[in-house]
Amino acid sequence: MTNNSLIVRNSIFLAMRTIVISIVGLFSVRELLVILGAEEYGLFNLVFGVAALFAFINGAMVLSTQRYLSYYIGKKNNQLFEDVWSSSLFLHLLIAVTVSVILLSLKNLMLNRVLSIDLSYIKSANFVFYFAVISIFISIFQAPFNALILAKEKMSFYAGLSLYDAVSKLGIIYCLYFMQEPLLEKYTVLYVSSSLVVFVIYALYCYKKFNKKIQLKVSNFPLLKGMFFYSSWNIFGNFAAVAKIQGVNILLNIFFGVVLNSAYAIANTVTGIVGGLINTITIASNPQVYKSYAEGDNDRNILLIHTISKFSFFFCLLVILPILFNTQYLLKLWLHDFPSYLTIFLQMALVALLIESLSGVLMTAVQATGNVKKYQIVLGFIIFLNLPISYFALKVFTEALVVYWVSILISIICLLFRMVFLKNLLNFKVTFYLKNVILKISLVTIASVMLALFFKNNINLSNDFLSFIFLSFTIIISVLISILFLGLNKIERNYILLNLKKYMK
Repeated sequence: MTNNSLIVRNSIFLAMRTIVISIVGLFSVRELLVILGAEEYGLFNLVFGVAALFAFINGAMVLSTQRYLSYYIGKKNNQLFEDVWSSSLFLHLLIAVTVSVILLSLKNLMLNRVLSIDLSYIKSANFVFYFAVISIFISIFQAPFNALILAKEKMSFYAGLSLYDAVSKLGIIYCLYFMQEPLLEKYTVLYVSSSLVVFVIYALYCYKKFNKKIQLKVSNFPLLKGMFFYSSWNIFGNFAAVAKIQGVNILLNIFFGVVLNSAYAIANTVTGIVGGLINTITIASNPQVYKSYAEGDNDRNILLIHTISKFSFFFCLLVILPILFNTQYLLKLWLHDFPSYLTIFLQMALVALLIESLSGVLMTAVQATGNVKKYQIVLGFIIFLNLPISYFALKVFTEALVVYWVSILISIICLLFRMVFLKNLLNFKVTFYLKNVILKISLVTIASVMLALFFKNNINLSNDFLSFIFLSFTIIISVLISILFLGLNKIERNYILLNLKKYMK
């Protein structure tokens, strides 16, 4: 199987996984909101969110470990590959213990002084916080196992276990219908227990499939040092991204109370689901980006950056545009009753996600070089600016929506800076990227939105469901036609048409 075919196959596996997880996730949010109520649901997300300020380490460590594993697979250096594995386990255990101690020491400060929590919920908040710490410990130590599976490109197993995780958590929610109060505490225990089971399955698979044991012996200290500093800068960058999300959550809590936290949490859940679907392309192609750089194949590396960036945006547009034009109907169908501000929160969050979809492979390309210190300092600082700018904007305008305008502006600035960094690190021509990617996706977006507005304003059906189906269908067709004639170059268009003809025979 060729490398390109492997990317396509893995993308399909991950897309199927994400679609099913998305459906399960939507049911999970609705049922949990009904069972717990807006206040307890908001409390769970708020407390877990504060603890998740440190869970960003998991994502950073997966990315760092996967980069090193994939790099030495590309270099075909088995000894250094083994050294990376043992060093990563030691690092993850050390970081997991450190983070847990820090969180526990900050518990009283966060729950009693920083957050606005009703006194009647303080006991529950403390209980949830302790289990959130356990959950974070598990997720951090699980990172090397996730990274190994992704580096080996075993996406079918990764997809299957992710499906099990999502379905088991939905099953836990339905179990709450047969339980007595306090439901929040019981849900928290079952939620963390489910995560522990998933970790055990990951560890057993890596042992059986790759003969990788939990061993903490470190023999290559220069490599360990390099991994530590590389991971540290990635942790800083991920902290900035998570601090943006959870920091805005805290700002909304301070200015507007816990009910708006529910709206923000649901909007983040939906964008997380949609973002997960979009990221299937990036996740599937990451190993190839790392390996092509390690092999010194610069032409293929640049081609992957352009192609994946453009097609990630197109895929994102196909998913998001029907949601943007049917947001109110979909929320009523899904939640029946939902918090105020949710409709506009979700629409603005999806627009921000559309912009960020371009950046996934750009970030991977920077990671592949290993030169991440200056990149993470600059981008992390820019992302951090979301918080002070949002705070002052809320002070001046007293309107919750301004946090999303700030987010969109910062996302555009970050995209520009990522292009500049790639220009300095690789043979990456910004002007060619602007012409080949940004111009084409802009034309596709304008054409698709104009056609969608035309259909929405000129065709009205008496039945809401039929109207939703027809509008969504016409939007998807409009996007596909726009991509085919405005978004692709001649080689890409001929390749797709040729494969469509083969498939239809």
